[in-house]
Amino acid sequence: MTDWRRIDIDAFDPESGRLTAADIAPPYATQVSLAELQPRIAQLRTLASSGDMQAAVALATSDPPYSADAQAKAAYFQAVLETLTQVRQADIAGVVKALQPAQQDVLVKYLYKGMSVPEGQKQGGILLAWFERLTQAAGVRPVTHYINDRNTV
Repeated sequence: MTDWRRIDIDAFDPESGRLTAADIAPPYATQVSLAELQPRIAQLRTLASSGDMQAAVALATSDPPYSADAQAKAAYFQAVLETLTQVRQADIAGVVKALQPAQQDVLVKYLYKGMSVPEGQKQGGILLAWFERLTQAAGVRPVTHYINDRNTV
């Protein structure tokens, strides 16, 4: 009789321990360039300048360019920061409540990034107001998702 502690249980499962091509593929195989983001940045600025802040923030927080290079991310972030600073403080709560939970998660990423760079620190008061309204509407869920998410904006 064999000792049960010495049995190799992986030998009974042929798929155990084998990586597939999908397992080792990078999460974003294609890079988004600045040229591909320019139409979206222009649309974002058009919505913000026309006063449709709800649509502008919704566009900014839906499908962020996670796979972009640093230059494209910086240009997109600058457009998002301009949009967020154009919203009146009285309207922030309504804009935040209208966002989907996934969009709120992306918004908190932009807020943290804004508070960590000099351009955003100049607008610190407005970013903190956004953060306050976001945590009032969604609680700490977006913050915990931000801490656990590897995707950066």
